[in-house]
Amino acid sequence: MNMLISLTNDTAATTASVGGKAASLSKLAAVSTAGLQNHVPKSYALSTSFFQPWVDAIVTASNDYTRLLNGDITNPNQLEEACQHLKSQCLTLPLTTSQQTALNELSNIISTQFAHSLAAVRSSAIEEDGRDMSYAGMFETELGVSSRNLEVAVRRCFASKFDSRVFLYMRAANANSHDGETEEDGGEQMKEQNYDDSGSSAGGFAVVVMEMVDAITAGVAFSANPLNSDRDECVVDSSYGLGISVVDGSVTADRFVYDKVSKKLVQQIVGCKTMEQRLCLVEGGCVRTISIEDVARQNAQSLSMEQLKELVKLVEVVESAYGMPIDIEWAYTENNQLMLLQARPITTLFCLDDNMMTAAGERRILYYDFNIASEATTTTPFSYMDMNLYCRLGNALNGINDDDFSLFKNDPNLPIFNAETRQYINLSFFFKFMTTQYCAKEAMLLDPYLSSLFASSDCDRKRYRSKKKWPKECSMKNFVWLLRKVPIKAWYKVGKRFKKDPKRAKENYLKVVENDMAKLKVLQQRGVKRDEGLMQYSSELFNCFMPSLNEELGAIYFVVLGVFNKLDKKRRNNKSELCAEYDALCGGYEGDELMKINIDIYSLANKLGANIWEQYDHDEMYQLADRIQQNIDGTLSDLPDEFLTEWISFLDKHGYDGEDQLFISSPRYLDSPELLLTRLRQNVGTGIRDPADIHREQVLKRRQVMNQQLDTALAQRYTRPFRPSRIRRRNEVLEHTMWTRNAPKLHLAKVIGVLREAVLQIEKELIEANRLAHTGDIFHLDLEEVDKALVDETFDLMQLVRPRMIAYERARKATECPLLVDSRCRILRPDPPNRDNVEKGTLIGTAVSPGIATGRVRVMNSPNELFERGEILAATVTSPAWTPLFSGASAVVLQIGGALQHGALCAREYGLPAVSNINVHNDLKTGMLAEVNGNTGTIKILE
Repeated sequence: MNMLISLTNDTAATTASVGGKAASLSKLAAVSTAGLQNHVPKSYALSTSFFQPWVDAIVTASNDYTRLLNGDITNPNQLEEACQHLKSQCLTLPLTTSQQTALNELSNIISTQFAHSLAAVRSSAIEEDGRDMSYAGMFETELGVSSRNLEVAVRRCFASKFDSRVFLYMRAANANSHDGETEEDGGEQMKEQNYDDSGSSAGGFAVVVMEMVDAITAGVAFSANPLNSDRDECVVDSSYGLGISVVDGSVTADRFVYDKVSKKLVQQIVGCKTMEQRLCLVEGGCVRTISIEDVARQNAQSLSMEQLKELVKLVEVVESAYGMPIDIEWAYTENNQLMLLQARPITTLFCLDDNMMTAAGERRILYYDFNIASEATTTTPFSYMDMNLYCRLGNALNGINDDDFSLFKNDPNLPIFNAETRQYINLSFFFKFMTTQYCAKEAMLLDPYLSSLFASSDCDRKRYRSKKKWPKECSMKNFVWLLRKVPIKAWYKVGKRFKKDPKRAKENYLKVVENDMAKLKVLQQRGVKRDEGLMQYSSELFNCFMPSLNEELGAIYFVVLGVFNKLDKKRRNNKSELCAEYDALCGGYEGDELMKINIDIYSLANKLGANIWEQYDHDEMYQLADRIQQNIDGTLSDLPDEFLTEWISFLDKHGYDGEDQLFISSPRYLDSPELLLTRLRQNVGTGIRDPADIHREQVLKRRQVMNQQLDTALAQRYTRPFRPSRIRRRNEVLEHTMWTRNAPKLHLAKVIGVLREAVLQIEKELIEANRLAHTGDIFHLDLEEVDKALVDETFDLMQLVRPRMIAYERARKATECPLLVDSRCRILRPDPPNRDNVEKGTLIGTAVSPGIATGRVRVMNSPNELFERGEILAATVTSPAWTPLFSGASAVVLQIGGALQHGALCAREYGLPAVSNINVHNDLKTGMLAEVNGNTGTIKILE
């Protein structure tokens, strides 16, 4: 049991023995290339064996740690109090004889071998500096530590393991990794992550004791650009003195962006450095802060070009040795010696599949993730079954037999393809004949944010335009074959009917839907035939609703989009009075199924008394779901009959709905009623208006504008004789056709929801037979594989599930899902807006729904998160599952979404101001007070 381990001489420095940070430092010191060992200070580790007696003492002395680990303490004050209690115990824990011996030996090393007889003492927990979680800044670091202060510094570092920040970080990371899992199948895994091999629930802890470097310039270097994930750009932040001032943000550091391929400086920003922290070499050691009075020195760069190039060269060596992008802390001494103090993986970079990457220096490829702004409108990754089913749906909608052709293949060299968890368009092919200016113009209606990306300096057509020939699969012969298969002619005929007589076409369409719904109901009641399997069942489900979908697609492609595009151009290009008129014409459509669902949600929510809702917090909806079920079963009778009757009716009509309706892996109200209760809760209380009333007002406003514009046209009929007939035709379309816009997605969600029921039943059987491990595993298979498993009991399903699950979880943990990203993982960003005459603290976006409102911002990643009435709803993108939140919102802010996207449409239906084209996660924080101006497309940060 070795308690003291050298990190620069030993080979015993494993993560299990010395923790993540120390093991990484040992690996750094072992790199022989470019004399890297000479750039690493002498370092030792007090191992996990040293701290294990203290860990055991903390765990056994109090149940506070167990309660904190399990998330039982949620109140912030109680959480802080429990953590402080644990930390105070750390400072008085007794030393064993072995611990005292290790400290004495280390004290002697500091006094006799370390420069200036001073050390830096840093934490090194087992989970620290890992690939997925870094715990950066969570634990304490003690600088300028002398041998006599070593024990106190070690105890302080150990105590920081129990800081409230650490527990909150763990909870957030676990919530992100296991969102959507039940407590039964995901909760135990969460807890297991915090157990080490010794069996202690507190996990392992170690400490690095490093020779203190007296730095005159220091900072952080990233071997890949953390701001845009570009793998070919090295980013260096530097300032005078010790690097702590760069890490803690106490100075505005210099920033250098260096291209590792061209060996050129891409960007240089010199910060104003008004202070530096320096090592004080008096006996006992300390760190002191020195003000920089010389203005010229404040604004001079702290790193020379020669030093920058030397640093980048070593960073590349480390990156190559580690085989991944690396974040390095570095320092230059007075004698111009470069020292590397720490290296750890960069955990926040966006990653593409390996086969989508090009080598450094090769021509880059630009990819467009079209399912964010359109189609699925989600940033959630596809599971394997989601992807398979989505592709088959695409084939079915386009009249293509799965056996004949697939629109999506797993080949990034094709114009459209499947990645592991997303679908992309290879824009480099299309840049052969399309300019970025054309793309920006055409994208404006769909999404102003996407338009701004195409118009940005990042989106350089010359850089991304492919020089390769079109793939042989994309021949003219195949293109003509595909056109013949796609039912464009049938859609055109439908569109022609809706243009000619919208009212009659609507009546015919509703009969088609009624017929298809009846067929779907029959299939749902029959269920899957085991001798035929899920593949056959899914085909039957798709085919039964194809008549309705063809009607809807014909109306949308050949009528709705054209009318809406004209309205949106007039809305954006006219003065405020006319703009308000066209805003009114862009909403208030009777028959919209999405609005019907929201009206039903409000009605159902208010059938349950406020006193009952007050009994449950946001994260306790599963308890209310259990109570409702017990009332339905008859074991309880403490809820209103009126509510129970409407609850059953709602689930029968809308139980297929959920967050990502087009993903079969996404939970539905029917199988996860707590999701529905979360939506219902947003529709209860004072200040929440009935969406039925709001909808009636919007319909009335639209009709008033329609009549006003018709009256104006009639008054001008002698000078503009054809205008009245055009206005009448347009008004007929607005009244009888525009409401179909949400129908395809909702009907497809119904079909997928019915299929999900059958899949969940089969999954239950496979889990009981020990052929699948957890709920949700089946969604990492495709339907054909499940069918094979039903007839072949020897078919090993988990061998397929495990690697796919790893890829899926990696995608779920990504901090960003970019619209445009290139083959070196560079995420394209819009150019900064023109801020001339713009007040400080004002964000500039795109107006997508009129009005002005003030409120506290709530930045959200999922509609299942807590949202309070009166807050400003801020999200990357929204889908129909978000709609119930609009009833309690004061305004809406989106990153992605044009006037025709869900968020803008619903904001107008609810009369809420909305602004899109805002970098929500960078520019806004939960709790900010802001004014959203949907008339001008601006957001003013008030506090």
